[in-house]
Amino acid sequence: MSVITIDGHIGAGGPELGKRVARMFDFDYVDRIALPRTLTEGKQTAPVGLTDRFWAIVERAVSGFALGNAAGDPYFNVPEALLLPLTWDSDGPAEKHSETSASNSVDNLFDLGNTVLVHRAGVVEAGERTALKVGLFASWEDRVERIMKREGLKSASDAENIIERREKLQREYFGDVHGAAPDDHSLYDIIVDTSSENIAVASIKVARFAREALALQPA
Repeated sequence: MSVITIDGHIGAGGPELGKRVARMFDFDYVDRIALPRTLTEGKQTAPVGLTDRFWAIVERAVSGFALGNAAGDPYFNVPEALLLPLTWDSDGPAEKHSETSASNSVDNLFDLGNTVLVHRAGVVEAGERTALKVGLFASWEDRVERIMKREGLKSASDAENIIERREKLQREYFGDVHGAAPDDHSLYDIIVDTSSENIAVASIKVARFAREALALQPA
């Protein structure tokens, strides 16, 4: 069983690249909220084809739920499976990170394998387990543009706020729980700059590296 983790900059193209690589190997795709098909009844949750706009709506709903604002949100009735503990991306009340609860939310994914984990701190959660650790990085301008497009935002400042908020939580989790930093290139097996090469090319590059490192075969 194999796991490919994708971390690094928020807005560097993790979901886009992760979905492409997952399709290449017929792996489950798991992002901030989505759960893999193999962990849910009927194996219908989080197929690769779901849009990022939908997950952005779900994320806002979960955030509102955590802050007590769910009643005013038309999307507040989020399926229970999607409310399972997240690794670090949450807008709930400020609480000290718990290594046990956070790690348990992804431990079984490593046990099952055949999964692409995007922004679930998989690079540090993997520990000694076998995983290909991919680090994606990009310029600030490209990241803002990608978040605007991905989540249907009209304002660059809104996208900047999203990136800053998520990366603050990301840095806190990496630091508090693992004593690491998500922008530490030494954590990763392969580094990709998506400002220098597009997602399609980068996906092929990662897939080739995965085939060699993990002895994978395309679907």
